[in-house]
Amino acid sequence: MKIVQFVVACAVALAAPAYAQKVCSNADTIAAEKAIERVVNWPTLRKAYNDYKHCDTGKVEELFTDALMRLMVGWKNIDAVAAEYSRDADYKAWITKHLMSDGAKDDREDVFALAKKNCPKGQDAFCAALMDVVRPGKGEPDKPFNLDPLPKIKSQ
Repeated sequence: MKIVQFVVACAVALAAPAYAQKVCSNADTIAAEKAIERVVNWPTLRKAYNDYKHCDTGKVEELFTDALMRLMVGWKNIDAVAAEYSRDADYKAWITKHLMSDGAKDDREDVFALAKKNCPKGQDAFCAALMDVVRPGKGEPDKPFNLDPLPKIKSQ
């Protein structure tokens, strides 16, 4: 009898993640698109991820990539994303997926240069991991890599 209970308990435990998967409804997709368009910092990206990661395909996936790359290229408050990146393996995998997506390829060079030349104090491990993900030539044909500093943007 204990063996049967053990087998049933294992089956329930293994099936639980499948039931935990949330289906992305049309309403979720619309809400996700609006939430992602409002992403302006790392906490709002994390909230959109938490609320709508189950919708991360198609247009929502593209919007997530665009939002992530806007923040990465802006390179502000990197400590916030570094903490989440090292603490949450699922979030780290999600960030990595979006950094490696086709929609991010034009900005990967900038992210690499920023991580290499402007790594915040105490974030060496994060910057090294980030550079490894966006390293030049990863998944692309060999080409020279530009590490020149980004031009300063004048505020208006």
